[in-house]
Amino acid sequence: MAVRTNAHTEYDSCITLAPMLNFIRRFHLRFRHTIRSSFRFLIYFLAFFLVALAYWVGDNFGAPPLEQVLYHLQFGLDGLVDTDTALMHSFIETCLLWPCGLALLIVLVDTAMALFLSQSHAHYWLARQAGRLNLRLLKGVYWMIGHRAPAYALIAALIYFSMQFSILAFIHHQFGKDYFAAHYVYPQQVEIQAKAPKNLVLIYVESLENSYRDEALFGHNLLAKLDALGGTSFHQYKQAPGTGWTIAGITATQCGLPLKSVSMYDGNGVGENIKSFLPRAVCLGDILHEFGYYNVYMGSDALPFSGKGKFFQDHHYDEVYGREELKGNLAKQDMNDWGLYDDTLLAHAKTKLQQLQAGKKHFNLVVTTIDTHGPDGYYSNTCKQKGAQDFSGIVECTAGNVAEFVQWMKKQGYLKRTQVVILGDHLAMENPVSERIDTIPTRHIYNQFISRKPIAKNRDEVLHFDMYPTIVEFLGFNVVGGRLGLGYSALSETAGDKVQSPSDGYEDMEENLLNNSEQYLDLWKPKEAP
Repeated sequence: MAVRTNAHTEYDSCITLAPMLNFIRRFHLRFRHTIRSSFRFLIYFLAFFLVALAYWVGDNFGAPPLEQVLYHLQFGLDGLVDTDTALMHSFIETCLLWPCGLALLIVLVDTAMALFLSQSHAHYWLARQAGRLNLRLLKGVYWMIGHRAPAYALIAALIYFSMQFSILAFIHHQFGKDYFAAHYVYPQQVEIQAKAPKNLVLIYVESLENSYRDEALFGHNLLAKLDALGGTSFHQYKQAPGTGWTIAGITATQCGLPLKSVSMYDGNGVGENIKSFLPRAVCLGDILHEFGYYNVYMGSDALPFSGKGKFFQDHHYDEVYGREELKGNLAKQDMNDWGLYDDTLLAHAKTKLQQLQAGKKHFNLVVTTIDTHGPDGYYSNTCKQKGAQDFSGIVECTAGNVAEFVQWMKKQGYLKRTQVVILGDHLAMENPVSERIDTIPTRHIYNQFISRKPIAKNRDEVLHFDMYPTIVEFLGFNVVGGRLGLGYSALSETAGDKVQSPSDGYEDMEENLLNNSEQYLDLWKPKEAP
């Protein structure tokens, strides 16, 4: 019997692999330029996409931190595609078509020069076109976009992208100290006493800030009609980390905590399986529900976007209305890209307020507007009739619409039993007047507390988180100790010397509030069954 040696085995293996290796060699010779060009195209496209994405986000939303971007990717893109079609069209054009076109152009030029300079592909049409150029110039250009050019482009794009989204700060947040755990006060552990509770109408006006009062910038006070309501304002209402977009501003003022992505931090999948919105946090709606209030939310845009509807539904709001619930028979031309115009929304709010006033229960009505949303704002029919012709006109008209709504409440006699709070949800993002308001060294968010009796402030500096206990006390409750969540009441007399203003330790908060925190993550975990 013949015995096969190792040499025979290796020889047979070589014979078996030879056809395959020969095929690979022929395939490489035939398609090497195609493979090379495809690979370079992908790298160029990725580089241009990162630059375009950073530019597009900055142009439409200002300079959001990476936390905000991750939050929307994780929780809140539902509803965006069919919410602002103009925004999606601009994304496709800026972030997909332009990068694709530029990458394709560079690769075509690069391939044409490579084929010509190789002197063996004159039959290619691209090579013949390249041959019409000056040879020395051709070699110089090819050297510029040679083998390492895609890598250089990608590195440059990553640096630009990192700077635009503060990625270094995001990395710091993964390893810094747990600021949240050291400062958060659980509302369920705070004694809240009902003294003479009243109803609440809470209006969040999109991106409204005190800068629009500046007569030097705008010729006159764009918010004059709001100011004429005569309420009390905290003139140094500063934006805190994790509060710079609508749902974050709402969460911060109603729960006393920031919003940040959670799926990046927890290996157990908290962020991957979010079925409820901060289920273990006790927020304004939860407290008022415990005291027998009937809570209602009304907003212009779609409820799924950014998890807004889920927030209100999960925190004891009895009725929750968004675009789909309120649009009725409105034609497409009677709505903006997000949903209802403010004049239509406020008309719905009047109807609902009449129903609530007719009831016997205390109530809390929350309204969020949209017309002043960047990047361009939206012209309602009411604002067109009032002569609004630019973004400043939209801001002034919106302020007038909200002021007229409150004046209507006064005429109806509703302020006898109802307190009104008007808040900007956050500082303005990118819009047509950004260059003007950016000249203001320190910008502050608009706010006004309106009641029949004047209120006494214990300070003028507040943050989003401070609005939580402040609103509770404004309604006629006593928050023992003056603290809820991260917030310190700006009205409480019991807080005494413990009251903290934004200037006290704000730098520490700004640097460390968004750091990884197990205590913060716990607030996102499902409640245990009773």
